[in-house]
Amino acid sequence: VKKPTVTMKILFLLTVCLSSTGAFQFMKNWKMPVHDPYEEAVKDKFGDKKLAILTGASSGLGRKTAMALLRTGEYHVIGAVRDLDKMEAVAEVDGFDLENFTPMYCELNSFESVRSFCENVEEFRMS
Repeated sequence: VKKPTVTMKILFLLTVCLSSTGAFQFMKNWKMPVHDPYEEAVKDKFGDKKLAILTGASSGLGRKTAMALLRTGEYHVIGAVRDLDKMEAVAEVDGFDLENFTPMYCELNSFESVRSFCENVEEFRMS
């Protein structure tokens, strides 16, 4: 029988420590280093709010998620939807804060539409 080496002991201890339920909780606040040349412009537009993009924001789970995010006051929500007229009606009925909600057209079945949506989001973010 081979005696465990120091490396094997360390690996065993790490495995035991990391296999517990909250093992990766220490990583939840880690952020990737990012250089954004437009950071100041974005901060001027959104302040400390995070930008959230939701698909299907005009119905179902997307609609409820948009309401919940807007209710916190911590997010600017972009609703990616197929029917802008329907989204505007839903936003009015549900009382979405239009200062913090922007509906944008996106057809997820079309790569061209998704590319265009991404470009529109970038323009919106920088404007």
